[in-house]
Amino acid sequence: MAEHAKFIAGLLDPSEEALIETARMFGREFDELTAMARQATMHTLDISSVTAESREKTARLRDFKEAGTKGLLECRIQSIIIPLLGDHVLREANHFLCIMGICQN
Repeated sequence: MAEHAKFIAGLLDPSEEALIETARMFGREFDELTAMARQATMHTLDISSVTAESREKTARLRDFKEAGTKGLLECRIQSIIIPLLGDHVLREANHFLCIMGICQN
């Protein structure tokens, strides 16, 4: 998820400053979660809190991707991202949530 957020930030038009900063923030959050998960597994700690936080942040990122895809389709976001790519990363976020036990119908 961190990589998705980072490349989204890089494909937005520079005038989309707020969206770029939001995407970068998601990238930082997921980098932190990855580090926390590695620490928990290296030290055989309970990873349930990291998993719960990952679910919550992935749901927030999914909502960001969904809004972004809609904005691309409605030509409200300046970007070189095509709507099909927006839909793709949105589906990947939904798939990741399913892997973590939160599937949408």
